[in-house]
Amino acid sequence: MKTRLLTIATAVLLGTGSAAAQDDLYGVFNRLGVNAGISTEGITVGVATPITPYLELGLDANFMPGIKVKGTVNIGAGDIRIPTTSGGVDTYHIDKGDLEGNFSRTTFDARLSVYPFGDRNAFFIAGGLSFGGKKLAKLSGYCSEVARLYSEHPEYSEQITAEIDKYKIVIDRNGNVEGDARVKSVRPYVGLGYGRLVPKNRVGFRIEAGCQFMGKIKVYQDGQELNAVLNEAKDDDLSKIIDKWSVYPVLRLTLTGRIL
Repeated sequence: MKTRLLTIATAVLLGTGSAAAQDDLYGVFNRLGVNAGISTEGITVGVATPITPYLELGLDANFMPGIKVKGTVNIGAGDIRIPTTSGGVDTYHIDKGDLEGNFSRTTFDARLSVYPFGDRNAFFIAGGLSFGGKKLAKLSGYCSEVARLYSEHPEYSEQITAEIDKYKIVIDRNGNVEGDARVKSVRPYVGLGYGRLVPKNRVGFRIEAGCQFMGKIKVYQDGQELNAVLNEAKDDDLSKIIDKWSVYPVLRLTLTGRIL
């Protein structure tokens, strides 16, 4: 009888110890993973920790290299005729200009991954926030004909503007146009995929698809938000991005590793 009780007690103790050891695998920073990957947000590096078999917390930094989108935009000044001192007329035909959007930025993510099947399956649903500067892209362009007009006739005082989406951006007297496109500085994110940021083995792989809700893109010049003054959006590539792009698609391929 005593031998049987001793056997049962030993089994209970071993089971308790095993459960405690299993519990030690979870909890913030009881295990720690690092990851690196590529995505539509740029080059990604991050750290992660599992909280329970069903929850995992990840913190990432994303570095987007300079991706440039060029477009020919309307200027709409048409033919400008200026009388000269000799009795003639100088004519400047100004209807198009080149504009470029440089999409280069750094953002940070805090995301919580939910694994509905716990340890049995690596399928997950993710949600969180993306943080970063408001500037989505720097806008810059040049029109040589505008520069020539102001150079040859410095007395000409009318503003000349380039049209992008429903906005008019002023071209300076050197023919340059500068501005930027901005979105929300904090952007909600949802996604799903397969794989763990802290793999059971030392190395793993994870794929994720989702979307970031940026809100309406707004155009600024000299730090001031421009008001829409045109009735219709323009059809160049940059205008289409500004008019339509309120949700940023995310596709991420990640190599994961466990260091604790």
